[in-house]
Amino acid sequence: MIHSYSLIHDDLPALDNDDFRRGVPTCHKAFGEAIAILAGDALLTLAFEVLARNGPAEPDRRLAILAEVAHAAGTLEGMIGGQVVDIESERRAVDGEAVQYIHRAKTAAMIRAAVRSGAIAGGAGEQPLAALTEYGARIGLAFQIVDDILDVESSTESLGKTAGKDAAQQKATYPSVYGLARSRELAAETIEQAIQALEPFGERGRWLREIAVYLRDRKN
Repeated sequence: MIHSYSLIHDDLPALDNDDFRRGVPTCHKAFGEAIAILAGDALLTLAFEVLARNGPAEPDRRLAILAEVAHAAGTLEGMIGGQVVDIESERRAVDGEAVQYIHRAKTAAMIRAAVRSGAIAGGAGEQPLAALTEYGARIGLAFQIVDDILDVESSTESLGKTAGKDAAQQKATYPSVYGLARSRELAAETIEQAIQALEPFGERGRWLREIAVYLRDRKN
């Protein structure tokens, strides 16, 4: 729900001003800007109701997950902070540290929160939670690096959204800072770090490893 809200608002004219998402017209194109804004607001709010009503039975775990998701969605180190710097960095020269912050906050924070929330719900101890935190942070960063690469290399039809938009808006991306070849290397290195973080789990980490490989190799 939070991810979908962020996409609806991202596509608005005031932000990325995009016409297509997942191969169909964006929410504001289909229903108007007012409904798109309200739809995003509703999804964000409803997400916390769902967590509050349907989280783990243990109140302390449920509260911890609510705090985890809220921090990832709305703080300086979370999605909103990353989006602010993303917007402010358009048409400006930025360095690797700045683009890493944008990606770590705008995208990786929510993916890390999803991983950590599952661990918290399951009652993970300190060391397993730390390993999963590292895994979530790494796959979150890799997801956005690959997304940057696909925006350059893929078509609108394949992506389901307008290709080449990052370059057109002169956004701060990994390819714009490091070039395509180095960006591919960094994506592969980051995925490998994520997989290494799962070593303490042995075979139990199989599905998480497969997710990491899928994110590395995805085409849209």
